[in-house]
Amino acid sequence: MNFASTLVRLRRRQAALFLTLLAAAAARTAAQGASPAPRLADHVILISIDGFRPAVYLDPEREGVKIPNLLALKESGSAAEGVVVTYPSMTYPSHTAIVTAVSPAKHGIVTNTILDPLNGSRLWFYENSAMKAPAIWEAARKNGLKTAGVSWPVSVGAQMDVIYPESNQAPSDMTWLARARRDSTPGLVDAVVSDLGGFGERDNLDPVKRDRFAAATAVRIVRTEKPNLMVVHLMETDSAQHASGPGSPEARAAYERVDAHIGEIIKAVDEAGLRSRTAFVITGDHGFSRVHALFQPNVVLRDAGLLKTDDKGRITEWSAVLHGMAVVMKDPGSKALASRVEALFDDLARTKYKGLFRVVGRGELNERGAYPGALFFIEPAEGYYLSDGFEQNEFLVGTTRRGAHGFIPAEPRMFTGLIAAGAGIKAKVPLPSVRQIDIAPTVARLLGFTMPGVDGVPLFGVVDAPRPPRVN
Repeated sequence: MNFASTLVRLRRRQAALFLTLLAAAAARTAAQGASPAPRLADHVILISIDGFRPAVYLDPEREGVKIPNLLALKESGSAAEGVVVTYPSMTYPSHTAIVTAVSPAKHGIVTNTILDPLNGSRLWFYENSAMKAPAIWEAARKNGLKTAGVSWPVSVGAQMDVIYPESNQAPSDMTWLARARRDSTPGLVDAVVSDLGGFGERDNLDPVKRDRFAAATAVRIVRTEKPNLMVVHLMETDSAQHASGPGSPEARAAYERVDAHIGEIIKAVDEAGLRSRTAFVITGDHGFSRVHALFQPNVVLRDAGLLKTDDKGRITEWSAVLHGMAVVMKDPGSKALASRVEALFDDLARTKYKGLFRVVGRGELNERGAYPGALFFIEPAEGYYLSDGFEQNEFLVGTTRRGAHGFIPAEPRMFTGLIAAGAGIKAKVPLPSVRQIDIAPTVARLLGFTMPGVDGVPLFGVVDAPRPPRVN
């Protein structure tokens, strides 16, 4: 073998090794969700206002609210006329869609609570292990960024650098504050209690105090940890609109208090010297509808012999039952029973209650990425909602509640809001309609990475850096 042929073989081996290493590097980059796109912001604070209605910032005078901090962000950034949410438009499915950029059929949080008819389906999806899709904080950590979470749904046990998750709000075996200590970063809860000058063991049951604690936690995390990504959930607006209705004096007061909390977080960012490199993304989980009456599908199912209750109205046996907005069957494979159950509600929707509710079949649910285990959803008309109770043993009863959500996302009353401002955000970009699943990819784009395999896409018109002019 001569020297020339040996040299050729050596060079071929070197080239092959180089290509192998290049392919491996590319694979690692793809797996990590990394992107060659420049980082537009070093810090992103993603805040969800529960029940955030776009009308609050689009027409604050008509709404009668004073929200200077939200309006200042809107003025310096861009705001959506509406955000199309997930189905059902409920807190936990929507918050999970925000951070995973996929529908409930893929992320697994199909409604607020875990199906358990014999115990009233009262346990919520608190544990992060229930998520079947990765959240944005996982992608951020893989890209070397520091993450934090404050009262975010479905985040107990989530892999974040600093965390105060939304835990069981009324645990039976301990006080709420003890549960929060157990689920949060060690020392964080007690540090916030000290910052506030004290906090009662069950004060969180008051929505005003609960948001006060969450805001104080976010402020402390900004000042002490300076995370690259922080997700925050504020919820008093939801409680107020449920109890008194959207647009009520109580709802207006709740929005003003939430605005003040956001002002405190912005001030902490300023004092930490992070403002010039921080983007604020303010959104919500759903809108709100006015209500005055409830449908109780379980009454119909009991009357048809498809479930049984004891003398206290607790379910003891069931073949079909209401779960959130869905009617589900114990044996999904029984086609005869499925036809019978669907016929019960189809008949009611066509006759006595025509125009007051409709049955949303499996085909439409599939299109909307909703609850794979549901037989169908019941979609009430405006003014009506659903309950899993048996009050007065009637299908339709009155309610003292004045606001509700959970309805189909195509309804403008279910649209939520979006305000984006700060580092990497263009100002005054028209946003007629945004999808909830596009929020996480947009945040990722700001921080310089991508989320492979998701259904959402970044709002490129809002966050993309200006491109250099073309030279001919």
